[in-house]
Amino acid sequence: MKGIVTAVAWVVFVIATVGVAAAQSQPQFTLTGVVVVEGGGRAWLQEPQLTQNQPVAMRPGETIGAYRLTKILEDRVELVGPGGPISVLLAGVSGPAAAMTPPPPPRMAEPVPGTGPDRVVILPPGPPLAPLPPNTPRVDFGSLLRGVHPQ
Repeated sequence: MKGIVTAVAWVVFVIATVGVAAAQSQPQFTLTGVVVVEGGGRAWLQEPQLTQNQPVAMRPGETIGAYRLTKILEDRVELVGPGGPISVLLAGVSGPAAAMTPPPPPRMAEPVPGTGPDRVVILPPGPPLAPLPPNTPRVDFGSLLRGVHPQ
């Protein structure tokens, strides 16, 4: 009887150890940025093991390890991996944007005399931009979206 109890205890221990190892091997993706354009876009994902916590720019269809990026949305990306599909929310977002309700429109106050659509307001010029240090490289952000990295 003691042998059976010992064998059952070992089986439970092995199953628990395998379960903990499987839970720890689940990647912990962080979505740090998205650019959504017609037909795809770019997503910046990072993961402690697969990318050494460095953001990696991805397009739909590209892979990180065993995970393939399938969809880029405003507030999340969807990946497919060995365990099936997963959704990664944009860092700082608590839920899907579709679930958020827009704030009610502000109430319009009664027009004040001397205001209206024909009134022209000239704003003072803003403060000048700070000058850039000499030899500061310029970045064409459009080229980054096309996958061309500046040298």
